[in-house]
Amino acid sequence: MIHLKKTALLLLLCLFACGGADEEEPTEQPTTPIVIEYGTVSGTVTHGGTENPIPGAVATLLEHSMETGIDGVYTFQGIPYAENYTLVVEDVDYQPYQQSFALGQERLVLNVKLLPLRAPAEELQEFLDAFSDLLESLAIENLEQIQALFSETYVAADDEATLFGVLSGIIPENYDDVLPAMTQLFEEYVTLEFLFKYVQADVTHARKASVVLSLDVTAEKGEQRDLREIKARCQFDFRREQSDWKIVHWQLFEIDIRL
Repeated sequence: MIHLKKTALLLLLCLFACGGADEEEPTEQPTTPIVIEYGTVSGTVTHGGTENPIPGAVATLLEHSMETGIDGVYTFQGIPYAENYTLVVEDVDYQPYQQSFALGQERLVLNVKLLPLRAPAEELQEFLDAFSDLLESLAIENLEQIQALFSETYVAADDEATLFGVLSGIIPENYDDVLPAMTQLFEEYVTLEFLFKYVQADVTHARKASVVLSLDVTAEKGEQRDLREIKARCQFDFRREQSDWKIVHWQLFEIDIRL
């Protein structure tokens, strides 16, 4: 009987031992590190019509914004690779723009063409028409409106033809000279026809442009109503300041005065 008990006890010990040997302790599985890759998103923002660069446009990506430089370029660095991004480009003088894209490369170039809210060439023609009407009015009360058409940085060219026009009282030499020159013009002449013809606009972008045109001036001076006829070929350079176009430069290429 004792022998059987010893045998059973040995059998149980063997079973427990064998069972323990079959159970393996769990081992930790190696984890694959997550690698995040980053890229650069950049491009040039240009005027849709002329394809000239637009400075000062605001590009936004991932809640980060930057202004384009004088070359129209924007650059966002350190952007994680992902499928869904939206680039937004805004400018007060252009229609808003946005583009969806995926980033999965070291460098992605997204060039942007903006469409202007207004037609600059048409605006400049309206500007010249208004300028002509104010000059022909010969009304002293309109002098400040005329001065408002010039930028405070305005200056006339310094070539021979333009200097002759300045000395003749046709165009002001600089911004400070606008009121004195126009006042003298209004006081000396009793009739004045100031006609801009053959206008050719060269639009850089919605805030910068120039026009080349023919200027015909017919005027009667003093009580004797002496007739003066002036024909000139000239160029105006314009810049949009706030929402208004301003004259920043005036140059005469040639001038013919007939007394």
